[in-house]
Amino acid sequence: MRLRDELGPTLRLAVPLILMQLLSFAQPVVDTVMAGRHSDLTLASVALAAQIFAFIYLFMVGCALAMTAAISQANGRDDRAQIRSNFQQGIWMLAFLGVAATILTFIGAYVPAWLGSTPDIAREASRYLLTLAPGAGICIVGLAGRCFLEGMAYPRTTVIVQALLIPTNIVGNYVFLYGFGPIPALGVPGMALSTALCYAIFAAFVFTAIARNPRWRPYRPYQRFARPDMAAIRYFSVGLPIALALVMETGLFTVVGLIVSRTNEINAAANQIALNYAGISFMVPLGLANALTIRCGNAYGKGDYHALRQRALGGMMVVAIIMVFMALIPLLFRQDIAALYSSNPDIIAIASSILLLVALFQIGDGMQVCTAGILRGIHDTRMPMVYAFIGYWLIGFPAALAGYYFLDIGVAGLWIGMVVGLTITAALGVRRVLWQIRKR
Repeated sequence: MRLRDELGPTLRLAVPLILMQLLSFAQPVVDTVMAGRHSDLTLASVALAAQIFAFIYLFMVGCALAMTAAISQANGRDDRAQIRSNFQQGIWMLAFLGVAATILTFIGAYVPAWLGSTPDIAREASRYLLTLAPGAGICIVGLAGRCFLEGMAYPRTTVIVQALLIPTNIVGNYVFLYGFGPIPALGVPGMALSTALCYAIFAAFVFTAIARNPRWRPYRPYQRFARPDMAAIRYFSVGLPIALALVMETGLFTVVGLIVSRTNEINAAANQIALNYAGISFMVPLGLANALTIRCGNAYGKGDYHALRQRALGGMMVVAIIMVFMALIPLLFRQDIAALYSSNPDIIAIASSILLLVALFQIGDGMQVCTAGILRGIHDTRMPMVYAFIGYWLIGFPAALAGYYFLDIGVAGLWIGMVVGLTITAALGVRRVLWQIRKR
């Protein structure tokens, strides 16, 4: 009975968080689909640039997730002063990280050329990132509002904003990509400009909603706004291992994309289609993982270890069941999925073969992010970072190189390594969660 009682609130919280993650990822999906309809070069370059930025963005998100966990634990204790302090110091932390994100995005614009991507892809990807860089900092600062709302178990506002931004991004892409009236056709940089504008709208809307919603007035989120407190900001250093773990996983996918971009536009476009779909499917367990961070962090803050056990075990069970069904989609509809992005038969054929491997790692991908979310809620973040290093780089990356260079099966060989890495990381994460439960 207790397990069923705990699953209900977790799922009610998880559904809007999953929806929010899917809506947030809808923007790169829209970009990829519209780029594919423009040309193969636009598809390959936009997707590669977005993948490089995702490497930067997810590191910042990992740091920000410590803010979500801290606010959730303070909310479990009903400590309003601490909630306000965590929110204000989180804004300062993300402001500093926003500046770093802008600088890193400028530097990332030159990575494809440095690593030997084909000249056309490298040039267009660079133009995209140089245009996006100023908006990157705004995007990171906006995470503070999102983390506050998630930590308070009220993601409704961010869901609404993300939903409104999808048509905004579609219109912006069309206008700046093809030109409209006095606005010239900007091509690939135009898509980056549309994305940057959406980031600015999101940040402005979320911070305004927190200020004007009567629900948050008792917490006085903006009153007596504190100066940067390095001791308080260092408290969020618990997010650094989370960020490094995310970077290790994203880094493996990014390196694979860069290796493929050295070949030709067909392989690069097909690889980016598979990466884009894998990102969509990843949003479902990521939303559940965020819900488990909030729910487990809340129980941990109260010292209710029985509830913590039920929420953790129930969450892993639900994720495993969902990811079985998620694996069936690319198995049954892989060619249809590839055809949504491109009409080139060569691209569709290669992308379809990769999507078979995407289906294989669905359960492993879901379980590794689920267990990381549970451990994040109880401030156990260092071991997931170690597991990510072992799974992705000590085992997964060498396996990917072996598949690509020695098995001679093309791009699919690289993805075999990712299947291996995700599976190992997931197994280690499950073992750690079970150990933490027994410990308490």
